[in-house]
Amino acid sequence: MQHVVNFLRGNIRIEIECAHPEQFINRLTRKNIRFWDAVRVDAITIQLTISLKNYKQVKPLAERLNAEVRQVSKQGVPVLFKQIRKRYALMIGMILTLAVTWVFSLYIWDIQIEGNQAVSNAEIRAALREVGVDIGAFGLGLDSELIRNEVLLYLEDVEWLTVNVNGSRATVIVRERMHPPVRFAEDVPTIVYAAQNGIIEQMIIWEGAPLVEVGDTVDMGQELITGRMDSLSTGTRFVRADGEIFVRTWYEFSMSMPLEHFVKVETGEISTKSTIIFGQSRINLFFDSGISYVSYDKIVKRSDFVLPGGIVLPIRLERRIYTEHERVKAQMDETRAALLLQEQLLERLAERLGPQGEVLSTEFTVELQEGIITVHLVAECREQIAQLRKMREDEMIALPPIAEEEAP
Repeated sequence: MQHVVNFLRGNIRIEIECAHPEQFINRLTRKNIRFWDAVRVDAITIQLTISLKNYKQVKPLAERLNAEVRQVSKQGVPVLFKQIRKRYALMIGMILTLAVTWVFSLYIWDIQIEGNQAVSNAEIRAALREVGVDIGAFGLGLDSELIRNEVLLYLEDVEWLTVNVNGSRATVIVRERMHPPVRFAEDVPTIVYAAQNGIIEQMIIWEGAPLVEVGDTVDMGQELITGRMDSLSTGTRFVRADGEIFVRTWYEFSMSMPLEHFVKVETGEISTKSTIIFGQSRINLFFDSGISYVSYDKIVKRSDFVLPGGIVLPIRLERRIYTEHERVKAQMDETRAALLLQEQLLERLAERLGPQGEVLSTEFTVELQEGIITVHLVAECREQIAQLRKMREDEMIALPPIAEEEAP
């Protein structure tokens, strides 16, 4: 902020040459003359920057120390006005341009949305549009709290939202609602079934009757724990079956890739196309929109125009940089290719297991045939495969208790 103030007041860069530069700096300090960016050039010369207003006080101090003062550069608003004060048309045009730009900066020309994943930008923009937040809206009149309360009525999956306006840009920060995992109530009868094939290693039963034992081989979808509890004395009752079943599982994956492949080699040819974006309008600063390159990479860089104080203007410069490259054949080393495929196979296995799975052992085999390398993975794992489902009506047929026979 101080840099902006210095620019508005105007400043001058000076060079002082004298026998004792330190004495000159001490005199400036005693006179309360503020300076900055002091640099020692040599043993008798220093450079520093002061405001234009304080420059008149420097010369008398320099004369007392028999010092020589030289101007290096000037900058700031007073300097600019002095340079153009006789060019009235240019000065009027500059003032009008600044005024128009300032007025346009009071309106929203760019909306950025952050923090959303499940809810799309289109849904959020539609909800904002319903409450008056859209391109061209007056930014100073927006009430963030009122907007939040109204937008949440349109977005069920959004828990919290705020709109920060900086110049012509509105940044919408979203926090989505976290939905808890589906759980059954304690009085809802359930069945535990297997989510994967495997051999049972451990069973932890919290409620219900087990249908399998440690060492059994189970198939995907097979019932493991039932919520149906039969008793000769009390008949049948239904409970919420639950527990954890740990099994050993085996996976086999294979991946292949050719050793001969193409790599990109840059030719050194670069083409840049610039566009000025004003609100939703685009002004191209080029005539030919086509690209003559057959193969190329594109990089898009956007630069905002910002006034002193951080006010973002509704003007943006977009530069699209096209870098030409050629596709050249290359041969990959067998060892490197095998390691790359092994890494990809392990990533695939980790995605399949999820956070509750554990890899116990892995075995890789490599095949090379007609320039194509293939890696096979056999992995032994340990997983928790218990999943809950609600009991169907046809599974909830109760047996009556057996009445005790009376003695004769």
